[in-house]
Amino acid sequence: MDVPWIETAARHWRHGRIVGRRFADRRPGIRAALRAAAPDSVLLAGNSHAEFVGTPDLGGRACINIAVGGSTAADCGRHLAELRVPARCAAAVLIIGTNDLQRWRHPERARVVDRFEADVRRILCSLEAWSAQVFVAAVPPVGIGATGRDPAAVAVFSDRLARLCAEGGHTFFDPFAAWRAGTGGLAGPGLHRDGVHLADYAPLAAALSRAVAGMVPPAGRPLRPDVPCPGPRPTPVATAPAATAPLRVLRAAWVGRP
Repeated sequence: MDVPWIETAARHWRHGRIVGRRFADRRPGIRAALRAAAPDSVLLAGNSHAEFVGTPDLGGRACINIAVGGSTAADCGRHLAELRVPARCAAAVLIIGTNDLQRWRHPERARVVDRFEADVRRILCSLEAWSAQVFVAAVPPVGIGATGRDPAAVAVFSDRLARLCAEGGHTFFDPFAAWRAGTGGLAGPGLHRDGVHLADYAPLAAALSRAVAGMVPPAGRPLRPDVPCPGPRPTPVATAPAATAPLRVLRAAWVGRP
């Protein structure tokens, strides 16, 4: 039996309040860290899995953790829209989806999955503008005791993430592969402390390092104006136009931006 709409609305409100407070607590530190962003930095965005992994060693590159625990894809997109990255970083890593799997959000419904995809597109627009290469993790498995989340939706949401990466030229990877129980969305025993959060985030940090540390970001990769961004565009990294570019060409490019 479906939960009454008023209860669902109340859950959305409570969740928004909790995540909003967490972002407010994290925002000063995030903004301070971003002021030190450099071309060899790596951004780590997403939900509590990304936040709790901290700042792992990614091949000597500085890791800037801008994740906010509790975030859905929609929350993450809103948070990123409030930030500014002063330098184009080497890479960005996104871990998202766990909070979109809550059963009261009805992740089994096609329109909910479509909304998740649209929200992730918004996130990717920000990360594309801020980094030369984007890595997107598969949705983590959930524990067998995590009855509040739908394990059947893990593969569905991960497939959407993989498709978005294929379309955008990003890297889709699964740092949780070794901890999955078969092909479903459940984890093997001992992974979680509460069915959702990992008992130890050090192995995840190592998996991220293996995936990211060996990559060589393309130098000077341009922004992707061919990919439309829903909603407000992220604050772009300030770059000086080439001195030889005709003014009319630059003006036409600016006016024609989506």
